[in-house]
Amino acid sequence: MPHFSSVYVVSWLLIGMLISLSAIVWDQHRAIESLRRTSEAMREAHVELGNRLGTIQQQTCFDALTGLRNYQMFQAKLATLLRGCQPLALIYIDLDGLKAVNDRHGHPAGDRMIRTAVRAIRAAVRRRADLDNLFRRGTAADEFFLIVERCRIDIAVQRAEQILVSLRTLGLTASIGVAEWDGLATQTCEQLECDAEQVMHCAKRDGRNCVRSCSVIEHTVPAAVPVAIPTEKTQRHAA
Repeated sequence: MPHFSSVYVVSWLLIGMLISLSAIVWDQHRAIESLRRTSEAMREAHVELGNRLGTIQQQTCFDALTGLRNYQMFQAKLATLLRGCQPLALIYIDLDGLKAVNDRHGHPAGDRMIRTAVRAIRAAVRRRADLDNLFRRGTAADEFFLIVERCRIDIAVQRAEQILVSLRTLGLTASIGVAEWDGLATQTCEQLECDAEQVMHCAKRDGRNCVRSCSVIEHTVPAAVPVAIPTEKTQRHAA
């Protein structure tokens, strides 16, 4: 009889241990399930945050009509490059005839012309690195910038000519100015943009539908040449 009671007690102890272990396992299962749900919620929140940030970036950094990066992005990128030491060139593209299209056919026709021009410019640029450096000057502008990194003026002029050819295939033309920075001289965004704009206006004065350029040498101020000031003695000698 005592032997039976001890077996009975041991059995209940084992049952109690099993119940306790089952409770522990169930608690762990619930904790793991809770972590899984939390992880999924965090992933969903991360995706939603990424989508919101993408929307904000699209609204603030890109031009709505063309999908190009906007003028603020241009200034930020150019300022960053000008703090380095690698040469670059700035291509300034101004479409010809947009005002006449707007006046004659309305602004929707002008917008279509701008979108067509951007397709032509993209087709001429092609390289991903260059496409990332293509900007629209303003939301109401028919002007565009292309920054060509690690590039001298002759290569940039070739790129500009390719853009002009691509525009012509779609019945469009542009006045294009190209300016360079040698990576050495002190230069600001405003100065380089002004250089490119000035040679773009040269293209307009030369009849439009062409590319004009200026190199670093062309707008470098020459050193002053010392001039001898005549003295009384030299004046008497000359007399």
